[in-house]
Amino acid sequence: MNKKRVLITVSSITLALLLLFDVILLFCVAGMEEPRLTTGGVVFDPNATDERPNQGQTSTPGVTVAGFSTLTVLSELETVAIDLYNPIENNGLYYMTFTLTLPDGEGGSEVLFETGYVAPGKHIYQVTLSHGLAAGEYKAQLLVQPYRMSDLSPTNNVSAVVALTVI
Repeated sequence: MNKKRVLITVSSITLALLLLFDVILLFCVAGMEEPRLTTGGVVFDPNATDERPNQGQTSTPGVTVAGFSTLTVLSELETVAIDLYNPIENNGLYYMTFTLTLPDGEGGSEVLFETGYVAPGKHIYQVTLSHGLAAGEYKAQLLVQPYRMSDLSPTNNVSAVVALTVI
């Protein structure tokens, strides 16, 4: 009986020490990082953050593009009023060109106008079309192409469908 009692006591003490060690280890690990599991068993990435890289910094912003979705011009005129501009936020970073095209009905497109480089903060208030258009509604494509000021290399562009109304 004595042997049995000693064995139970030693086993109980060993088990208690192991549980105590596990609890201490759990508290140490829990203090080091957020828990990775919710009660529903969903695993969250501990590297996720609300902040974006370079948030609040202006040294390396992306290209800022001003756009519009409709354009109204007078029929049969080649010189038309428009307001195309390169936002001042691109100062020191990007020039822009603007190209307006219409589908040609054969899978290609016809260029209505194309600008030269537009500096940041500058506007173009009128363009000359390749030809006047008959009254009607057209789906035109406006391509805005930014170019790095440092070497005039093109960057990613923006191409948008524009509702062209000719009255």
